[in-house]
Amino acid sequence: MSGDKLPYSVRIEIVKEGQSIKLSGCGNYITDFRLHDIWVLEKLNGEIVTSENFARELPNLEINSISNTFMGFAGCNRMNGTIFFEKGLLRFTDVVTTKMACGENNKEVVFLKTLQSTTHYKVENLRLTLTNSSGNKLVFKKVD
Repeated sequence: MSGDKLPYSVRIEIVKEGQSIKLSGCGNYITDFRLHDIWVLEKLNGEIVTSENFARELPNLEINSISNTFMGFAGCNRMNGTIFFEKGLLRFTDVVTTKMACGENNKEVVFLKTLQSTTHYKVENLRLTLTNSSGNKLVFKKVD
C-alpha cells in the first residue's frame, strides 16, 4: 500500500491445495468520466427554463471528475464546491456562492436547493439529469 489514507480497503485470503495467500489493498471510487464537462441548465423540476427565469443568465456547471470539484453560475451568483461520487450516487457538497442582490424573478434558490439535494444522475443523449428521492430534477445540456 502507498501510505495514502483511502476510504475503502479489502483483504482476501485464497486457499488452494492447503496453501494460503493473503492479499490486501485499498482505494476509492473513480468518478464517472462522462460528468467531466460543462453543462447548462435546460429544465428545473420538469419545466423548461430560460434566462428570464434567472437574474442574469441560465445556470451552468463545470464538473471536474478528476479533482471531484465543480464551479459555475447559479443564475445570479457564482458557485463552487465538491462532488461526492460512489456507486452511481452523486452529491454536490460544500457549495459556496457569492452573495449578489438578485431580485425577485429568480429561481436561483430553487436551483441551488435542488442541486444540493441531488443523489442520482444519468448521462444520456448529451444531457445530464440530476434527481433526488423527492422527485426533484435538474436537466442540463452538454455545451463543450
